Amino acid sequence: MKLGRFVGLFTVLIILSSSSINMWTASALYNHIQNNEYELNNDIEQSINAPGIVNMSQLYQYEYHEDIKGSRRFKWKIETLERTDNFHIAEGDKKIKIGDKIILLIGTDPSLQLDQPHSWCLIYVNDVMARYSNDFEHGRAVFKFLQPIGIDHWDNFTNEYYNSPAFLNYYEENYNFTDFAVTHYNQTFFYNETSFSDYLARSPYINTTRWTVLEDDTVVYTNTIISEINNITQIEIIYDKDTGLSNRMYYSASFINGTGHFAGVNMSLIRLHGWGLPYTITTWVVWIPILLITVGLIVAIRLRAFQRLKLYLEARKIAKKD
Repeated sequence: MKLGRFVGLFTVLIILSSSSINMWTASALYNHIQNNEYELNNDIEQSINAPGIVNMSQLYQYEYHEDIKGSRRFKWKIETLERTDNFHIAEGDKKIKIGDKIILLIGTDPSLQLDQPHSWCLIYVNDVMARYSNDFEHGRAVFKFLQPIGIDHWDNFTNEYYNSPAFLNYYEENYNFTDFAVTHYNQTFFYNETSFSDYLARSPYINTTRWTVLEDDTVVYTNTIISEINNITQIEIIYDKDTGLSNRMYYSASFINGTGHFAGVNMSLIRLHGWGLPYTITTWVVWIPILLITVGLIVAIRLRAFQRLKLYLEARKIAKKD
């Protein structure tokens, strides 16, 4: 191989490999993993915490995408998982490994039980349901994979506090998206309906250092927790703004115990769609070959290609005998 071609091929390989390396790969010290002297006294088992934005006392105000309805399944795949032998990541009561599928099974319409996500959404690891210590933890776990797309605010403005000018000015300033007053049974309610992404972008209650609403129709949650010196957990979840579903998740954790022994993990999770393809790959890579094969078969049948091929093979066989 000529030197110029070798250099060109090497450059292309470097570019391709560099683009595939995610930001979390270097967050844990994997040069220590293969060293057998690095052993913790006890295994570390850590769950991936859901974003701390969902107010579980206000679940009845949330709206979900029309696809979030009964008998629907949504899948994610553990795409990469690098960890020390003594570090385990759990989803519910199941330890996950590379290649595992996380499945959300929507059992019924969420609007029937808005404040009970554990009732209308079950989480599976592969084909086994993940179980949680209580309904609250189960409900919180749902929101790692699914965020609402809208919020309905109904507030009773008949009492003295809600009618105070300061409160009304504050409410109008922070929640004036599509609001109007509704009167029922001689009581006035102030109705506000807004998208969840607008709430994340504009609400004074949201930590904007963790939540970012991007122009490419995604919402990004990032959080870094330093529990002790050198004990760091990082998470990034990229949600689709229109559906509320998580497209990708990056998770990284590293722990060093009192004896200086290391444990760490890097993980990436990607949503799947048709035929198990990653969500970032269009299903046309499957549909185009299917369409081409279908059209080819139709043309072959119309032109009697199979009969002609059969006659050709028989004529060739006879010619060989002669």
